Formats: sequence, structure tokens, C-alpha cells
Amino acid sequence: MRKDKSLVWAVTGLLVVASLLFASCTPQATEPPPPAETATEAPEAGPTDAPGAPTEPAADKNYSPEVPEPDEPVTVTWATWINTDTPFWKQTIEEFQSVHPNITIEAQSVPGEEMFDKLLAQIAAGNPPDTAYVSDWMTGSLAQNEGLVALDDYIAKSNIIDPADYVEAFLQPAKVGEVQYGLPFAGETTGLFWRTDRFEEVGLDPTHPPSNWEEFQEYAEKLTDKDNSKYGYAVFAPEAAYYFYPWLWQAGGEQVDPENPNDIVWDSPEGQRAADFYTNLANYSPEDLLNASSWDGRVPFANGDVAMYMAGTWFAGTLLTEFPDATGLWSAAPLPTDKRCATTIAGDHLVVFKASKNQDAAFKWIEWLSAPENMLGYTMGNPTEPGTLLPPKTTLLEDPALYENRPYMLGFKDNMECAYVPTADQPRMYEIEQILTEYLGQAFYGEIDGKTAVIESAKEGEELLSK
Repeated sequence: MRKDKSLVWAVTGLLVVASLLFASCTPQATEPPPPAETATEAPEAGPTDAPGAPTEPAADKNYSPEVPEPDEPVTVTWATWINTDTPFWKQTIEEFQSVHPNITIEAQSVPGEEMFDKLLAQIAAGNPPDTAYVSDWMTGSLAQNEGLVALDDYIAKSNIIDPADYVEAFLQPAKVGEVQYGLPFAGETTGLFWRTDRFEEVGLDPTHPPSNWEEFQEYAEKLTDKDNSKYGYAVFAPEAAYYFYPWLWQAGGEQVDPENPNDIVWDSPEGQRAADFYTNLANYSPEDLLNASSWDGRVPFANGDVAMYMAGTWFAGTLLTEFPDATGLWSAAPLPTDKRCATTIAGDHLVVFKASKNQDAAFKWIEWLSAPENMLGYTMGNPTEPGTLLPPKTTLLEDPALYENRPYMLGFKDNMECAYVPTADQPRMYEIEQILTEYLGQAFYGEIDGKTAVIESAKEGEELLSK
């Protein structure tokens, strides 16, 4: 999930205010969010009675009887960065194997930051795992490198997977053209976290986060006091492109031309303006974070040295889990807007590899995880393992019962109205994004300006795509 490709579980409740604040994020939203109210207790219960959870006996849980069971015992290898050594995952695997006694699941732990490169190398060598848990940005590239099984035929035989039930913003990255290569499993939207105590210190209304670019610039300046190591925001050169995209989209720009994905257009006038605004934020960021990651940035936000921070729902859980002393001193809201409302939507997919000798069995595993109770058990959690992620199915998201004891998640769901999903299929997007990241990083360090960064990276990227 997200750029660091990790999913973080919360162990306590989130702020109730998040739901109120995020609900204001619609394409027409211009009003500031309502005042914050901090939740002081965790939810009374987790989704043990999650909506949509089937009640049939285990024997009826072969969700695709038309897909053949293996005649002999097989082992399905599943590459993932998830910690599967938890009660939920142990039970989930055990129940699957009881329904499919000839299939054994072998989880292969791979660090999130190594997953994509490792899978590409395994595909090239002809020895990938049978299936994997991947970030949504990986799916298209893996599929276009002839690595993945098209799932449409399998889906047509499934009793529980309906493509029409998935939120389109989560489903689209799982497809190349009209062919579906991944099953969305978890998702999140991106918002702005801010320190209410720091706002009060500099005379800003702690219930009024910046609602547009002008306010964001003004707040970042007021919140920066370099002599006392206090900063308004945090930027990260190694992840510069990923966190640039919301600003680019809000300004009306695009990454590549949807009609010609080899035409890089992030150097448009809109892109140049967004890049200048974005790279200027380095003036309000700690210098020692410039070459760090957003994961590293959670610490200075939690201790109050950084006042504003862009992140997804995972960050709320991280704050409450790792930094309980900061509870009550931060809140969350939609990203500030420009010409339009736009935010990153991130998700994770379940995929099956072409080189697998156990494709039918591998599909049954990812289908099993896609069952409502398993999807909810991972994303929203249970009383002992609460989660802070969104299930990507509409029938789950729209069920009011899902939010009865976790109203904070409702706002993140509503924030999907601002989600922006590029439609261009560019199999080498990962490569050209690295070029953009490099140039934006140079701008953070003052070597070039933002305008030059997008212009030069577009030229170099198009040269790469022409080869």
C-alpha cells in the first residue's frame, strides 16, 4: 500500500474527527472542515459480525466449483510483505486448507521495497511464486511484462467475485485495457495530517486546516522556525514523484497523454506551475529528511517538529500504535485543492503468475481472500487486530453497519470522491517515474527549479520510451 508498499495495522481506535473532516472532500468542496473532536476511547468492538460475512458451513465455501481442484497435494507459494504470523492469517490459511485439502499455502516473506524488482527477476528467470500480494502500481507493469494470468475466465466461474461490485477507482489499476489481472484487496485515500498544537502555537485555527494552495503556502511559512528546528511540512527526494502527483492533478495536469502513453505531459504549463509550488515546499522541510522516506518522516511529525504531513489512512493507525503520546495533538483533513479536487488512491492486489504450475489452486487462494469476511478481517480488522484500511467492494463500503463502531473510516471512504486514477497504460511508467523523481529531488536541493525538473525529466523520459 502506498509508496512504501506496506500495510500498517492500528491497535487502538482512530480519531472520530477524521470522518467529519474527510467528508468535506468533494469535487465542489470549498468550505473548511468542522471543528475537531478527539476520540478518547477505542471502538467497542471489531467487525466480528461484519456485514456480508457468510454463515454457511466450511464445506460450502468452495466458491468456484467449476475451477478444478488438484488431484494430488500441491503447494501454492504466496509472496507477500504482510506479517502472516498473526491469529487472523493463521486462521485464514487453516480454514482455506480445510476446504481445499489438496492445497497447502506457503507464505514467502518479501520486504515491500524489494517486491517489484524481485518479481521481475523471477519472471525473467521463469520461477516466480504462484501468486503474490502486490501494490496496485505493480500490476500493470507485471502484466505487460507477460508475467500475470488474465483472471477474467476465472472470475466468470466464481460465485463471490463480481467486477461490478468493486469501486472503479480500485478496480481500474488491476486492469490493462479491459483485461483484469489483479483482484483488489485493500485500499486507502490520501489526506493531510496536521498538528493542532503547532497550529495554536503560531496563531492558526487548529480546527481549520489549509483548504487551498494559497493557504497551504501561508501556513507552511508560519509553521517554520528553522532556528528552533520546527517545520511546516516534509518532502522526501526518494519519493518525490509519488507525492508530486496530487499537486499535478489538482493543477489540471497529467503524467502521460492517455491517447499516446509515450508522450510525457507532466511538463505542461499546469505541470510546471505545480512543480514550482511543490519543490518550493522544501524551504519548509527539515533538511535531514530530504534524502529520507515518508516512513522516516512519521517520527518528526509525531514529536511535533513537522506540523503538516501528507499520508493515507495507514498513518492514523501508525500514530496511535507507535506514538500514543501524540494522541489528541493531531487531526486529518482532505488535501488542499487548486483547480480541482484530486487525491491519490492506493491499493493492493492479489495476482497469479503465468509461470505457475498451480494456476487453478492459486486462483482459489486469492478468491478465498476476496470473500467478504476475509477481506473485512484484513482491512477493518477484529477486536484484537483492528485495521485502518478500506475494503474495495461497494457492498461492503456502503453498509452502514461497517462504521457503527469506527466512524473515522467513513470519512476516508467519502474521500474517494476526490480520488484520481490515470487511465493511460504505460508499461514503463515505473522507469520514467524514477527519472522524474531524480529531477524533482535536484529541485528540492536547489540545483534546479521545479519547472526545469519537469521539462528535463519529460525529455529524458521520452528518449527512454523511444528506445
